[in-house]
Amino acid sequence: MQPTLTSKTKEFLQIAIPAILESLVTVLIATIDTKMISGLGKPAISAVSFTTQPKLIFFSVFFAFGTTVTIFVAQAKGKKDEKEANYYFHTILKITISLSLLLGILLMFLAEPIMMLCNRQEDTLEMSVSFFRIVMTFMIFQAVSTVLNAALRGIGKTKVTLVSNIAMGLVDILFNYLLIEGNLGFPRLEIRGDAIATVLGTVAACLVSVIAIVRQSDFLHFKGILRERMRENREGLKNIWSKAGNIIFENLFMRIGFLLSSIIVSMLSSDETAVYSVAMILLNYSFAFGDGISSAVVALTGRSYGAKDASSFRQYTKIAEAFGILCVGGLCLIYITTAKPYYGSFFTDQAAITQGYQSSLIVAVLTAVQIIRIIQIGIMRGMGEVKDPRRIATICVTIVNPLFSYLLTFPAHCGVWGVWMASVISQGLWMVLSMIFCRKHMKRLKEC
Repeated sequence: MQPTLTSKTKEFLQIAIPAILESLVTVLIATIDTKMISGLGKPAISAVSFTTQPKLIFFSVFFAFGTTVTIFVAQAKGKKDEKEANYYFHTILKITISLSLLLGILLMFLAEPIMMLCNRQEDTLEMSVSFFRIVMTFMIFQAVSTVLNAALRGIGKTKVTLVSNIAMGLVDILFNYLLIEGNLGFPRLEIRGDAIATVLGTVAACLVSVIAIVRQSDFLHFKGILRERMRENREGLKNIWSKAGNIIFENLFMRIGFLLSSIIVSMLSSDETAVYSVAMILLNYSFAFGDGISSAVVALTGRSYGAKDASSFRQYTKIAEAFGILCVGGLCLIYITTAKPYYGSFFTDQAAITQGYQSSLIVAVLTAVQIIRIIQIGIMRGMGEVKDPRRIATICVTIVNPLFSYLLTFPAHCGVWGVWMASVISQGLWMVLSMIFCRKHMKRLKEC
């Protein structure tokens, strides 16, 4: 008997809701982190915020591996091919471990020159270097956790990845409390304490994911991972590079674009950048919803595509789009009505709270275009299409956003509002192009 639309909606929500909660936990941790270091002053908030984009540039490689393993595992699940799923899972995991160890060693020594490039504020540079060096030296735990959780999402095990992120959050918050201010007899390490807590959180998340695959997964496993030789399957390696290479370049171009915009923001005062950073946390919540929906989209459309079930593919896309619109409405209402108490929890001066409220109005607009865009890209990735998302991201994020950020911030003398307006322009264009290309690819689907 064919599954009904109601059963498909239920299946979608069973994957999407834990995935959304997982992403929300990540953002909530970032919010609590920011709140806990806000006691050290606005420069501390700015210092940590300037490590975000260079950190994400390096992690973008592993995010790409994660997306790739989700696509391959989901499609193999649709074909009921356990051997194929585990080949891609094992191969990508081994590449991730090797590369993250190498990068961690390099970044331990290169932390200072990288942050000198990314942070132009003298009063926050030393703190940025300290945080960046600690987190990136031990990046292997977050990199491995990213790939493990992505593989679990591919088979619909988003509840496990939610537990993994909750474990990360609890450990992170606990050691933030102990190490930032030096509570319960622990040393007061300030920014370094925040970085150590972040690393310990990723260790906890990684352990939860490993245990889940060993004990709970009936499709993915670690058996034979040490005996397998990657070179023996050249076609498989070619497929991995075909997908991961495009996503890596997409993520790198995106992150370079965001980094350029971040450098522009760092040329403003630390007071302005602190408020901007707190406002960006709200946009991260929006991204969390979009990312959670996208996880369900990639898993379910990938499974339908692998099983050559075009009808189910189209139904899942409609469910995702409808759910996305509901999320947009709810988030925008919350952002606008709670803006003043939200910023009041971080800042005491009225000027900062007013700037924050005005920023929230822009965040509401960006929320709508961001969630719609993320869903369209998720649909394309479910079909295995990765080239067009890369091209669109390159145009909008690497070229349009930094260009308009600079022009509107300095020549047009708009200050931090120039950065916000550039985001609206680039994100709007990104959404429109994603919708156009997504519809183009869906026309190629044929009923089976």
